[in-house]
Parts: sequence; structure tokens; C-alpha cells
Amino acid sequence: MVTYKLVFCDFDDTLVASGRAVGERTRRAIADYREAGGTFVICTGRSRVSLEKRLAAVYGSAKGIPYICFQGGTIVDENGNELRHLTVSRDDIVRVSDEAVRAGYECAFHVGGEVYSERKTPVTENYAELTGCPIIYDESGRSIARTFDGKFDKMMILATPENRKYMEKLTGIPVTGSRFMFSGPTYLELVPSESGKGGAVKFMTARMGFDRSDVAAFGDADNDVDMLAEAGLPVAIRGGMPRCLAAARIIAAPASEEGVADVLRMFIV
Repeated sequence: MVTYKLVFCDFDDTLVASGRAVGERTRRAIADYREAGGTFVICTGRSRVSLEKRLAAVYGSAKGIPYICFQGGTIVDENGNELRHLTVSRDDIVRVSDEAVRAGYECAFHVGGEVYSERKTPVTENYAELTGCPIIYDESGRSIARTFDGKFDKMMILATPENRKYMEKLTGIPVTGSRFMFSGPTYLELVPSESGKGGAVKFMTARMGFDRSDVAAFGDADNDVDMLAEAGLPVAIRGGMPRCLAAARIIAAPASEEGVADVLRMFIV
């Protein structure tokens, strides 16, 4: 038996420390929790392609696993079917990318499972390494936002620790069908206005026949706050962003210490 029947968990810097593989103690805790009757769902800003590469490492198999990606913009059921797939307004992408480039930031565009950028820099290459998805570079001088023939899943604005201060001002750019969210101090995302981890958690909780009181959620960043608000037990990771910490009832040890595993075992009775 488990006290919380449904767990939603952010991936980067919550379940897994940046640049590291999922810990063995975490894998065992997830397996034991699922064997006791719980459902464990990763809820991440990563793309579907990026996350699917890691599912087997977390669960032992990538089959029969529901998950949420693109900040709640895409919801995938246990059979691999997309229950929801939202895209970003092109007008908003153009407006924001123009301003971000003028401010000296790099942009990465997620389209149909691929990632595009206009310049190859250490910042974009670091992002490619983190996600495990090679970036396709178009250095022709054309604007990808204006010329790419396809729908955008999201846009990433990438900063270095030294030049991230202006990023907050970018969120004041008027958008009509999109919203901004910080998934880390140097990562600002433009996502569909209807997306958000909280809405996805609410959708899946109802679809699976659970109540909010059955749900626990783990996160570390601003983009996790609305997810924690939909959980009966909101858990933040020590060292996380201030808004996320303020939204939590429990503070778990950081991902490097496999804090999720410790709390997850508390749910098994």
C-alpha cells in the first residue's frame, strides 16, 4: 500500500542532478513504490525525444509509462498516445526571439522532436549536452522564427550566469497565445498559454480517477510551482528557487543526495 497513490516529479535537478545519471537508490525507491501500488509520473520541460531516451534508466523499461513533457504542453499515456499536444504562437515566437537576440541571448526552437538554433556557441552546445538532443544549426542569417515551416513546441532563451540579469525584463514583452516561465536561473521558456505543469497534473489526476489528496509532487524551480499547487503533498528540493520552496510543505534533500528516494519511501506502508 501507499499513502500517496500518484506522484508527479520534475526531472532535472529534482529527480536527477544536472549532468548525472539517475541514482541506484532512486531507481530502487521508484520500483518499490510502483510495486506497492503507486503511480510515478515524470513531469518535465524536456522534449518528448529527450525524455524518452531516459525513461528506461528511471523505470527499467520505457514501455507502459505515462509522462508529461514540454512544461505540460504534451501529455503521453501509458500506450504512447498523445493526450495533449500544444504549440506556441508564431507571432509570439518572432516578437520574443527578436528581442532576445538584440539583448545578446541565444534561442533554441523545439519543433517536432528536433531542436534548431541560429548560432553554435558554448551556451547552445551546453544545452544540447544537457538534453541529449543535438541542435540543428542554421547559420545562414535567416530568422528561424520567421522562415521555419512548422509548429513550435516551445522556445528556449539561454543565458550564462553572467548575462542572465536582463532575462526577467523579457517577460514583459506582450504575448497573446503564450506565456513565459523560468525552468532554471539561466533558462527562460516561451510555451503555449494553456500549458503548465499544474494543468497537466490536474488533467492526469482526474483521468486516472484520483483526488488531489492522493497526489504528491516534487519540484525545484518556478515552473514547478503550479504543479505543487495541485498536489495534496507539495515537496521542494533543498536549494531550489525561492518560489518553489515557499510552495512546499516538505523540503527534500537535493538530487545529488537522492532526496526524492528518501521521501518516496515514506509513502510505502
